[in-house]
Amino acid sequence: MIPRRNQRGFSLVETLFALLLFSLSIMALMRYQLVLAEGFQQQWQQRSAWRNARQLLQGNPLEGWQAQVQQKDGPEGCPLLIAKTVSPSGRRAELVQLRCPVVGN
Repeated sequence: MIPRRNQRGFSLVETLFALLLFSLSIMALMRYQLVLAEGFQQQWQQRSAWRNARQLLQGNPLEGWQAQVQQKDGPEGCPLLIAKTVSPSGRRAELVQLRCPVVGN
């Protein structure tokens, strides 16, 4: 039998190399997706900390959070409220609110 010189297809080495590149690409994309998910999770936790601090200033703290409100004297006798919260995962937020009474004419 005479071997053909114009054979079509890929050799075993080419196929294995392509499979290696494909596997490495998939692994890199999976790692990237994991890093993105962790970033979104941290951002969500920080937003939750700010939201809880706002609710704390409104008098509605969330359960399971460390929360503290301090009141200090502000300018012109207006009370200055400082709300500090710490999430169960350790995210911190602090909001400061100056509450001055509305004076009518």
